[in-house]
Amino acid sequence: MSKTVINFWLMPNADFDTLGVLQQEISNFEQQNRNIHIEPTIIPWAHAWDRLMNYYKHQDELAPPDVIQIGTTWVPSLTYLGVLRDMRDFFDYSITEDIIEPLKNVPKSPNTDMILCIPWFSDIRLLYFRKDVLKKFGFGVADIGDFESFRNVCMTIQNSRKSDDDIMAYKLSGHPETIFIHDIAPWLWGMGGNFLSSDLRRIAFDKPEARNAFKWYFHLVNDLFAGTEGKYGITPPGTFFSGRYAMEINGKSPFYNLANLKHSDFSPEVVENYDLTQVPKGPKGSFPFVGGSCLATPKLCRYPEEASEWIRYLISPESQLRHCYVIGAFPSRTSLLKEFFKGYEQYHEAITTALKNGITFLYTPYSSLVGSLEKIITAFTDRVLLQIRTGKFSEEIVDEEIAKAAAEANYITSIHS
Repeated sequence: MSKTVINFWLMPNADFDTLGVLQQEISNFEQQNRNIHIEPTIIPWAHAWDRLMNYYKHQDELAPPDVIQIGTTWVPSLTYLGVLRDMRDFFDYSITEDIIEPLKNVPKSPNTDMILCIPWFSDIRLLYFRKDVLKKFGFGVADIGDFESFRNVCMTIQNSRKSDDDIMAYKLSGHPETIFIHDIAPWLWGMGGNFLSSDLRRIAFDKPEARNAFKWYFHLVNDLFAGTEGKYGITPPGTFFSGRYAMEINGKSPFYNLANLKHSDFSPEVVENYDLTQVPKGPKGSFPFVGGSCLATPKLCRYPEEASEWIRYLISPESQLRHCYVIGAFPSRTSLLKEFFKGYEQYHEAITTALKNGITFLYTPYSSLVGSLEKIITAFTDRVLLQIRTGKFSEEIVDEEIAKAAAEANYITSIHS
């Protein structure tokens, strides 16, 4: 009997283990659906947006996807472009009832009844920290609760370093040479800034509150890392989980790196001494980024019924729990969080608080430029990082780069409006 082949485009959610991790889910699904075969294609995050745009323009050489993994920040732009297929033939709105609060509106198309995607797993940003390192310098969790005290702890740890082997204060993100919009958002929101205006028609990242947040953040980056970079980028190799850094804001669950003895970043010392708390609080509050990945069927999907069955399987409680444990993500279903943190109940409270205060990018007809804005902000932060690496950083540089990014974003905004 011939099988329907479903092409599934996804990101390296478990790094080099992605295919092996996914294969268990594929095997389980194919045993239950013997007329369907899943063919995965792994596309790095750095190339995924461009690959989707090439697909949209019918210029991609890969087999067309039937199911795609997309970041929550991409949904508005892909909606605006008409890339996504309405999924109401196979799902109804009850599918959104159990989704964690900040992501509840992600599947719904603005001003229509369409369902365009379904959250698969979530990215909830929390501050991981080493209790033993903070204690060594006379600090506790209360000393990293707001922007200025966090900066003081960072600089105290960093200034104590006598050699390259000594622990570093703060890991920027999981990407050594790039600061993404998700990384900088909590600092921007904490100072009262934003990327877009309240009506989402105009940019706001060039306004005074946002400018001050960018300058504060890049001053911290400059003071921590100027002169420390090597061939790997501005930050030395290693992660919080491997024991290289004392603190890191991260959206992964602790189980992927900290409870996995076979993981390359596993460190018994970190496992014994780590904790997590909310992102530092600015003058306006503590606002972690909450996002994640969704599953969708593109408009040119060849087999929408079979594709929807694959999605339905992946978002099922059993598959989602199993997959999230292994890739280090958080579930997108509220009902799964208690089970997910069984044995680690102390972290469930931190997640609950983060979800209460967390922000995701809003979705209305005027926020359709979020995907483009994400690329613009990344290019802007890359240019500032270059100045830090070359020892040329200044507030004037930040102002100049904000102006360049604003001009580009304003042009795109005028088209979308």
